[in-house]
Amino acid sequence: MRILANDKLNIGLKYGSNGHQGIPLPSTFEKYVHYVKGPHPAGNVGIQIHHTSPIQKGEVVWFVHPQDIIIIGRLFLEGQYRAGRLIAVTGEEIDAPQYVTAIGGQLISDILGHSFDTLKTRIIQGNVLYGTTSSSEDFLSFYTNHITAIPEGHEPEFLGWLLPGLNKLSLSHTFFSWLMPNKDYSLNTNMHGEERAFVMSGQYDKVLPMDILPVYLLKAILAKDVEKMEALGIYEVSEEDFALCEFVCTSKIDVQQIIAEGLELIREEG
Repeated sequence: MRILANDKLNIGLKYGSNGHQGIPLPSTFEKYVHYVKGPHPAGNVGIQIHHTSPIQKGEVVWFVHPQDIIIIGRLFLEGQYRAGRLIAVTGEEIDAPQYVTAIGGQLISDILGHSFDTLKTRIIQGNVLYGTTSSSEDFLSFYTNHITAIPEGHEPEFLGWLLPGLNKLSLSHTFFSWLMPNKDYSLNTNMHGEERAFVMSGQYDKVLPMDILPVYLLKAILAKDVEKMEALGIYEVSEEDFALCEFVCTSKIDVQQIIAEGLELIREEG
């Protein structure tokens, strides 16, 4: 068993492909503790596993978050299932970002304090990079520890890409804002363009701390070439690991959706 831990307190357990046929007692496990520190995506379980014990074909991986460990522990110690957990409520549309105690299945509007107009605000269960679009009238998912509210971006921009863009975040030096690296920006859901040709720009490699070739893997998935997908590391990735690739993508490619389709294809192929 390998225990994976970082400053965000994600913990994972890993055992070999035959482990599911009869898990030995905890005392027989070989134990390791790994501490990981750094900016996103250092906290992703997939990134941690990649740098400590890469997943091979046929292996089974389990991971559990600390809050879920507490819930499980209470169940065995007290004989009661208490589903309360701390939820981070964040985003530009939240007047007072904070932690609140909530229960899985609770109404989102009760957690946020009021309802939001879905035409003006996007409610996300999770963070802005790989969370799930929700609404005030939805219910808190069992797996959600974070709710984000950001402005919607419906308004078109006149000559948007021709202007200096001093108030626009630019990771590719398209706008002059790159000259002010420490500036804060107000970001909404506007994509600032439509999907374009999938070009080799090297952008993904700068934000994906994994020893794989992301563009080649994505193109292998699009071609449904299972052998190349396996050779390029499909077993080691998940959608959230590619969230920053999607964020910085000049071509506006739906990267996470492609990864999801690739993983589903691998499952179907066995």
